[in-house]
Amino acid sequence: MTMPAWEPHVPRAPRRIRVAEYSCCDAYQLCSEAGQYFILRQTETGGVCSHARQVWDELLAQHTRSHRPEAE
Repeated sequence: MTMPAWEPHVPRAPRRIRVAEYSCCDAYQLCSEAGQYFILRQTETGGVCSHARQVWDELLAQHTRSHRPEAE
């Protein structure tokens, strides 16, 4: 099988990207969007899902804390 050339992902519409599967270390993610399948990978200008997930988890934790009443 000949490997295709890597090219930047161009979103097809304001739709969600669905991740179907990850490689063992999150270096690659098999995704779909609007019926098209593609593979995302880490580059110098972008990160992988595990890093984005860590940021998301921290953001949610901070947001949740902001809803709690302060201790008196």
